[in-house]
Amino acid sequence: MPFSQEVRTRTLLWCDRHCCLCKKACGVNIEVHHLIPQSKGGSDEIDNAIPLCFECHSEVERYNSDHPIGTKYKVEELKIRREQVYEEFTRHLVPPVHYEITQMIPGRGKRTFPDVGFTITHLSDSLPVQLRIIIASQLMGSSQPIPSEHYSGKKLWNLNPRSSFSGHFKIPDSLVPQNDNLELRVTLSIIDQYGREHSQLSTGHIYMPERNDWYAEP
Repeated sequence: MPFSQEVRTRTLLWCDRHCCLCKKACGVNIEVHHLIPQSKGGSDEIDNAIPLCFECHSEVERYNSDHPIGTKYKVEELKIRREQVYEEFTRHLVPPVHYEITQMIPGRGKRTFPDVGFTITHLSDSLPVQLRIIIASQLMGSSQPIPSEHYSGKKLWNLNPRSSFSGHFKIPDSLVPQNDNLELRVTLSIIDQYGREHSQLSTGHIYMPERNDWYAEP
């Protein structure tokens, strides 16, 4: 079966109809190729799709592993090249945002730990976006997400230009280390208007019990 129309539309938007191998602008002369052929178990999911011009499609397909000359395009390399092209043509859809782990309640003092506050702000006049927010406690060398739909990535946040949200969550006792500093890691993904998810680097936040406050730890 071919890719669904939704998969084809998204991939072509993400690359702005440029080949994900040679970066040539293709117009209608572009194909959505299966990275792993269906005959070898490849799926019709979006992660198995790559838009290619006619020439690159032929180049990727024609390599003969029985008579290897040169270096074949491996799936891993094609995925990395694809993501570079997607990023080039969608990064303008991603606005700057600012977020904080905080105990402060504006105009009302501080929260009582383990109740923890979270604020996030859209800093520009550009397009609205959706957010996936995962906040996890670093416990015994592993990451344990906060059991909340809003802070475990299960529920998306809608963020309009120049708007902000303030929320809070309670850290379960089971996620608070007994003999060590509490560290929360925040992982943020910004989902643009074309439905592409841009993962940001995670940041750490260390709790200071004596001040009932947090400091950032990159």
